[in-house]
Amino acid sequence: MTAQRADVHHSPSTWQQPVPAPASAERAALVEEMATAILARGHGRLLVGIDGLTAAGKTSFGHELADWIAGAGRPVLRATLDDFKKPWKDRHLYDRESGEGYYRNAYDYERVRSLLLDPARSPEADSCALCGIDPLTQVDHSAHRTPLAPDAVLVVDGVFAFRPEIDDYWDYRVWLDVDPELSVRRGAVRDQNWAGSDAEAIHRDRYLVAERIYLAEVDPLPRMDVLIDNTDFARPRVLAPRARPAVTGRGEFDALVVRTDYEDESAWQEVRAALTDDVELTALVVDDPAWSGADADEVVAAVAGDKDLSVVFLADATTMTSAHRGLLAVTMVTREECEDDEEYAWLTEFGSRFRTVPAGVHSIHANLSIGNMGFEEFAAEAHHDPERVFRSFE
Repeated sequence: MTAQRADVHHSPSTWQQPVPAPASAERAALVEEMATAILARGHGRLLVGIDGLTAAGKTSFGHELADWIAGAGRPVLRATLDDFKKPWKDRHLYDRESGEGYYRNAYDYERVRSLLLDPARSPEADSCALCGIDPLTQVDHSAHRTPLAPDAVLVVDGVFAFRPEIDDYWDYRVWLDVDPELSVRRGAVRDQNWAGSDAEAIHRDRYLVAERIYLAEVDPLPRMDVLIDNTDFARPRVLAPRARPAVTGRGEFDALVVRTDYEDESAWQEVRAALTDDVELTALVVDDPAWSGADADEVVAAVAGDKDLSVVFLADATTMTSAHRGLLAVTMVTREECEDDEEYAWLTEFGSRFRTVPAGVHSIHANLSIGNMGFEEFAAEAHHDPERVFRSFE
């Protein structure tokens, strides 16, 4: 039976690009492959992030994914991070025109979270805003709400989509890869209508500089679910993923902690000390730079063969930069291991991952291992914490 086509809800912003015309059977096949992989992540809400250099084709690819997913019967919401920039009227308060200033100051991540990502992630929310401030007209559209179905797929494109401020939200990450010079040339042609003869300089001296800072500081590529060479629009190709070492040697009662960020050694030592406060509790700690930049899905896939493991913990960039040193707890239970969709939806009501202070690692691991408590109970406790972090049940 063919699924009934669902709706695609677009942002009310005037900063719009049309859905591209079909380019080739090869491109259509790749879009189908990616959309199928996204839908395989579950039947509840899914958040998809698409990043890449300016003019890499992010918006077009997002539209193509949305169209295919809607055709499969899942409602889709389309958003772009450009609709969540800070208002131009405040530009005298900060630098937004140099490369460094653009990276640090152009986007309003607090509004991205509060208007778009937090509602999309929250089971209680039934709507979200797909636009903060229109980047062209500067009209505030934050009161314009779009319905959020329980099985909606939110597809968001934009540069810097995997900065630490919003990186934890994504269920699936896509990077569209193009050569920097091609990015500048494409962008200059695209933006000549508003930037005129300054278009190339803006792309080379502002956007490209900002993106190089992002790549150097955040190193997002190793965390991607898929990297796509989008140099030739009609002939995109999937790039080979980065290889990671095997994870072995976990004892029967050991929690598993994988370090994926190597920027702050003193912060990491704080985490290690908190993990060893109770000498009777043990953990296998993977401290290998070869895992630098790995995301949750990559770690879960690497340890999926450990059938006795209920949860894995990541010490990532957010762990190292936050005051609470919260590790990312990720369930190992898949849809296939549940009796039905209803059981899996119940397990992941508050998401398939949450943050926990290091002192919570052993309690979570032990209780899940013996079936004394469920993942959803800890996730719910974290969800209701002001910082969305599990601390304790006391």
